[in-house]
Amino acid sequence: MKAIVLENYNPNLIRAMRSMKVVEMETPKPLAEEVLVKIQASPINPSDIAFIRGGYNIKKALPAIPGFEGTGVVIAVGENIDEKYIGKRVSFFSQDDKGGTWAEFVTVGFHDCLLLLDELPVEQAACLFINPLTAYALFDHILGNQHTAIIQSAAMGQVGQFICSFAREKGLKMIHLVRKAEHVKELKAHGEEFVLDISSEDFKDQLAHFASQINATSAIDAVGGELTGIILNAMPAGSELILYGGLSGMPVGEIDALEVIFKNKILGGFNLGDWLNDMSQPEIAAVSDYLQELLIQKKIETKIQGSVSSDQFYDGLKSYISDMSAGKVLFRMD
Repeated sequence: MKAIVLENYNPNLIRAMRSMKVVEMETPKPLAEEVLVKIQASPINPSDIAFIRGGYNIKKALPAIPGFEGTGVVIAVGENIDEKYIGKRVSFFSQDDKGGTWAEFVTVGFHDCLLLLDELPVEQAACLFINPLTAYALFDHILGNQHTAIIQSAAMGQVGQFICSFAREKGLKMIHLVRKAEHVKELKAHGEEFVLDISSEDFKDQLAHFASQINATSAIDAVGGELTGIILNAMPAGSELILYGGLSGMPVGEIDALEVIFKNKILGGFNLGDWLNDMSQPEIAAVSDYLQELLIQKKIETKIQGSVSSDQFYDGLKSYISDMSAGKVLFRMD
């Protein structure tokens, strides 16, 4: 099979990318609890970029195949998996050391696959696992804790856009944090009232004012660094901030200890893998079907900026990192 491989981790992303190449290797065979998937498409995610730089919590023995999610067709099954699944379309998630999704084939645990509805397009199926499930889990937590208003960083990101859709449906108010003036205009044009550019001079004051005005006691942060502390400090007493990403690449900072101690504020983390481990297979299947229906009806949608072949991986990576808010770039393996 053909696969994209990474030969060296490097904090300098361009240097790391230059150590990548397309190679021919033996197609893997599924173990007892696994399936072999012929991959149709796999996206580039922020976690993939962090992995290539060596800054993610998953490290594989090098050379390694990057990519954590994708979609394709099951073409073989392990001895403990029913053969009825051969020919089924699936989306899947894999952080296994022996494989990655930027390849023509991958073996994955059957429990790491989502069976797909026929109407779901390949492009949406490729991005079904990580962002939609993350957004669902975060929003479900917020609802379960009876919060009525949310602050979110990276509001133009894909998780942010899903959360925005969920909040509109349920009537929750939101404060959106973005990095560009044009993103402020875009969100306001879609009817969002509270949108802030984090680079503006009065950002901290405006954030504290809006958080108090709508009692924003929940926040989700994909950025980390000093922004995490700024958000938490601005929130009302009894608030909770969930950190689910580290786009800044920096340690969390700026947290006012007195705000945490005397106003009972909580900083927590979210990891999709842990959430999945806490869910039963029927529960995950039900959430998957619910999200697929929303995607099919276009009530939510993963934004796709383009697709490239594996031979064009360098151009695809450059396009994605130059403007992540423009949408996903897919590697098409079919």
